[in-house]
Amino acid sequence: MRIRFMAAPLLLLSLLCAACQQGEEKASGPSIAVVDIVRVMRDSEAGKAGLKYLEDTQAGIQKQLDDIQTKLEKDPENDQLQKQLQTVYMSAQQQMAEEQQNVLSQLQNVTKRVMDEFRKSKGYDVLFSAETLSSYDEKLDVTNDLLVEMNKQKVNFVPMNTPADEADKADAPADDDTDDDKDAAPADKATDKAEKPAR
Repeated sequence: MRIRFMAAPLLLLSLLCAACQQGEEKASGPSIAVVDIVRVMRDSEAGKAGLKYLEDTQAGIQKQLDDIQTKLEKDPENDQLQKQLQTVYMSAQQQMAEEQQNVLSQLQNVTKRVMDEFRKSKGYDVLFSAETLSSYDEKLDVTNDLLVEMNKQKVNFVPMNTPADEADKADAPADDDTDDDKDAAPADKATDKAEKPAR
């Protein structure tokens, strides 16, 4: 039975909702507007790029798992492959959690900056998150206008360490011994050279 890695980038959407419900302030002036922040982060070019990045990352992880499992099907008694599969899977879970948080953080930062600039340029005192309001006049909704500004932003999502990298690190001690021997050899030679002139 094959392991399927289901991190589901859609989890990002639930995180967006939770994030949007934090830190709201009461209006202190008459000039207000309402923004559907979840929609801005989800439907903007930056938001779509973030979700695509997470989907690609998850697909890459699944390919690593599939490759190991294919080898295991041919050699089911291979303890090293079984250990590698477990290491990659556990590392993949941690990686996806970190990647999702990273994408969410970048999107929140960009959205906050664009909202601040938008509010000041349009002369609003306050921008309310639609997710926190039970009822409001649709005329106050400026989500479409804010989306236009968000779509001008470019966000580059950079990959973090892959599970395969972590699996390689787990096998590293044997390699380190070899490296130490290699490192020690030049040092010994240098010592020999230093001793020869003294003779």
